[in-house]
Amino acid sequence: MSEMLKTLVFAAAALVFVGAAYVGTRDNTRLAAAFDDQGKPFFPDFKDPLQCTDLEVVSFDASTATASRFHVMFKDGKWVIPSHYNYPADAKDRLTKTAAAVMDLTKDTIRSDLADDQEPMGVIDPLDAKSPSVTGRGQRIILKDSTEKVLADFVIGKEVKGIEHKEGSTPQRYVRVPDQKRIYGVSVKADLSTRFADWIETNLLKVESSKIRKIVFDNYKIQEGRDARGPFVSLARGEILTIERKDANSPWTMADVPAGQELNEDKIRALNDALADLKIVGVRPRPPGLKNPNDPALKLSPIVIASLRNKGFFLTEEGLYSDQGDVIVSTDEGVVYTLRYGGAVYGVGDELTAGAPDDAETKDDPKKAKPKATEAAQESRYLLVTVAFDPTLIPKPESLAPKPVSIPKGPVDIPDKPFAPDPKDPKSIAEQKEAADKADREKADYEKKVADGEKRVKDLIDRFGPWYFVTPGDSFRAINLDRAILTQPKKPPGAAGAPGGLPGGMPGGFPMPGGGGLPRP
Repeated sequence: MSEMLKTLVFAAAALVFVGAAYVGTRDNTRLAAAFDDQGKPFFPDFKDPLQCTDLEVVSFDASTATASRFHVMFKDGKWVIPSHYNYPADAKDRLTKTAAAVMDLTKDTIRSDLADDQEPMGVIDPLDAKSPSVTGRGQRIILKDSTEKVLADFVIGKEVKGIEHKEGSTPQRYVRVPDQKRIYGVSVKADLSTRFADWIETNLLKVESSKIRKIVFDNYKIQEGRDARGPFVSLARGEILTIERKDANSPWTMADVPAGQELNEDKIRALNDALADLKIVGVRPRPPGLKNPNDPALKLSPIVIASLRNKGFFLTEEGLYSDQGDVIVSTDEGVVYTLRYGGAVYGVGDELTAGAPDDAETKDDPKKAKPKATEAAQESRYLLVTVAFDPTLIPKPESLAPKPVSIPKGPVDIPDKPFAPDPKDPKSIAEQKEAADKADREKADYEKKVADGEKRVKDLIDRFGPWYFVTPGDSFRAINLDRAILTQPKKPPGAAGAPGGLPGGMPGGFPMPGGGGLPRP
């Protein structure tokens, strides 16, 4: 081989090696670029969860091809839920925890850069109006600060399949940032609940069952009719029943219990539990002009009257009444709750928790448009709550109670010590000072209870005033009682549940047939 030929061969080989090296470097560069953000945070500028004052979660209902938005934000000095008429939210702790979890999101694994994978991975933006697909849409989460600056914005899709994760760890889900193609696998630990009940104080009355002293059941009925002037409603008075007790340890009593009957303690126990744990499952705003339904001179516009009628509440010449009568609950804190139960509500999701802004105003006759129960939609009830303060319900100490004056009608017994004690006697002075100090303490304690009761009622008026509430049908049935439910036939002595009886139905001290009964000590 000539020298020239050798030189050409070596040159060609060198070119091949240089080309291969270039191609390899280029491919590695591309490969490195493809994975350059794996393991990095999604939102590196989001460093303080307390920055977040606004959370919106958008979900998509494929059956109706509509997006639903759940929104919580800090507005005018308080947390509210704009998607539910700015109802007050107990949201600060939950929102801070959610923001902290979102702030820590990292791009754990890269799953795809293909737009065609968005639907099977479930990360199509639920707000994307350009996409024709109604399936494969994820849940979009948007967090902002008080200046409306976006702190985080992403779409969560389906769970990533085919990868192992340690027991107890969070499985990965597909995640995509809107307007970006790349899809990641991410361990999402944030509690992104869109349940209305998870963001509010669900205990409506916030009353302790041990403080309830009196419950009145006003079982009137509303009768609807029509005359030459048009439709009208009238009030048919029914039986008014009152149960009461002296204190938390005393038995409940009711006047005029027929012979052979007694109070049904199980039903009363369930009633107290239902009042102490009365849940809110939905809210609707009251229309303007209905701030104080107890006002005897209540004047309402036709729109407000339509709103009331749609929900089972009726304005008569005697005042405001409801479909289902009133239950009036009094406590030893001086708080008097009036519960007016209205019509039935059927629905799930936003239909139950928020409904329409005011679904009354478009219906002339709500009786013709009763919602139908479905297997998924359980019965709930509209409830209108008002509250008042009655200081006479707060027990007065003996030192403040007026001393009864009685005129003796017969011989008077002379007390053992008929003469007043010596005012200079140290023992007498000490006793009088102790009695005066005790009376001062009791007076101060009583006055504090009155002041606390007044403040509590004011707070409750603010809480109840703007709203119709929606509560579960089960609680309605446990609270709205009549005589047939409140009473039962007396149990014979020794029967199960009767005084002196055992749960098994035998008097105390006797074994059960067949060797049963109480275990031996």
